[in-house]
Amino acid sequence: MTCQLLSRVAFVAALVGAALPAAAIDFNEIARFDISFSSVADLDPDDLIVVDNPQFIGTNALAVAWNGSKLYLGGYDNFGSSLLPIGLIEVLNPTRTGIIELEASDFGTPFGQIFQPVGRGYTGVDLNGGSLAAAYDNGSNTSNAFQLFDTATNSLDWDLTAAGIVARGGASVTFDPGFNGAAASQGVAFTAFGSGRRGLLNESTGALVYSLDGVPAPQGFQWLTDTPPAGNLARDMAFDPATGDVYVRRSNDVDAADRSGDNATTNRRTIVDNGSNGNFKLGQKIEFIGDTAEGDLLIYNDSNVSTTDQAFADVIKIIDTDGNNVEANFNLIGGGSALDIGNGAGIYDFSYDAASGTLAVLDFFNRNVFIFEVGAVVEPVQGDFNGDGKVDNGDLNLLLGNWGSATVPGTWVNGFTAPVDNGELNALLGNWGFGVGVAVPEPASALLLGLAAAAVTARRRK
Repeated sequence: MTCQLLSRVAFVAALVGAALPAAAIDFNEIARFDISFSSVADLDPDDLIVVDNPQFIGTNALAVAWNGSKLYLGGYDNFGSSLLPIGLIEVLNPTRTGIIELEASDFGTPFGQIFQPVGRGYTGVDLNGGSLAAAYDNGSNTSNAFQLFDTATNSLDWDLTAAGIVARGGASVTFDPGFNGAAASQGVAFTAFGSGRRGLLNESTGALVYSLDGVPAPQGFQWLTDTPPAGNLARDMAFDPATGDVYVRRSNDVDAADRSGDNATTNRRTIVDNGSNGNFKLGQKIEFIGDTAEGDLLIYNDSNVSTTDQAFADVIKIIDTDGNNVEANFNLIGGGSALDIGNGAGIYDFSYDAASGTLAVLDFFNRNVFIFEVGAVVEPVQGDFNGDGKVDNGDLNLLLGNWGSATVPGTWVNGFTAPVDNGELNALLGNWGFGVGVAVPEPASALLLGLAAAAVTARRRK
């Protein structure tokens, strides 16, 4: 028995010194909403009324906002007519789980309704507390390009009339958390095709704080690198809520800038240069996902064409904030993976709620909203004695410190059967390195010798 244990000790020593493959980040589906009802104009094809759905928001939803308890959609007229207005709508009871086909009773009353040209509509929505910001694009400058709604009543608080300007809302909209959370630089952030700067509107009043061109307010900070690759059509932006660092989808690339002040940036750079820019591709989106087990991440959709045969698994990309690819597992209800999500037009939108650790993904073409829990499935893993989601030196230390014991300390929360012996050791060896994205530091040799000594002591007891 002692020889077997000593051989296992040697095996542990070899394992802990070896580099481990990077761990993947898991996206575990907890809900899927079929939102097709809100895109059906004619509820009864047999009657003579061709537009009879009062909850129609557009042929497709292009924008999603999610905060863990509220879910909003922004409508877009992709190929229909202007007989019905596009609009915004709230999905009711969005904390349900499972796969659900939504009906009339699952939606609120549309608001922010606008009659617009074919091929136009809402390009972005974002939630902050009790406020919903929305970006609207009709192909030209308009006073309703950026609007703010009160989520208690879904009523309009302001549009660009309050700022005294007009704009085009083709580049979505989001809330700027400010430089390191500073209130002076918080507000509704926007940019525009060809600009390369961030404008800012006061969340409470809609007043213009920073403009894109310096008129009539001071010019907002630059996010665009000084020497960008070809194309400057921004489509979306996202912020790190802790620092105010900004990440922008521009012509299917990903740009980044570090926040250095309320209205200043440094280290402006392109972290993903896709080469094929797709300047005029609709719906190139991005979202910041912070403080995961793999660090701060970004999710975006890499697509520069409008074909409808694009696979979810090919289009959706996860990167770190330096632009390095991060492996991701999309685990669907029922056991499917990203490969089981229907092909589409490469158009998706994302909304992450840090408080609940959940991500909403809107599938434009297939008219679905997925809700994913971000992070490893919370299930006990054999060998993860301290329950931190990893099988590493922390678990080895617990094993060494309690070898042969019939009781364990409170820090040992998983996988104990008295006494601590080969059963626990086998569990550790079988899953060594689980959940660890880098090489596990080699433990002190004294620890391994301690396990060997424990084996000798156990033999003497017999």
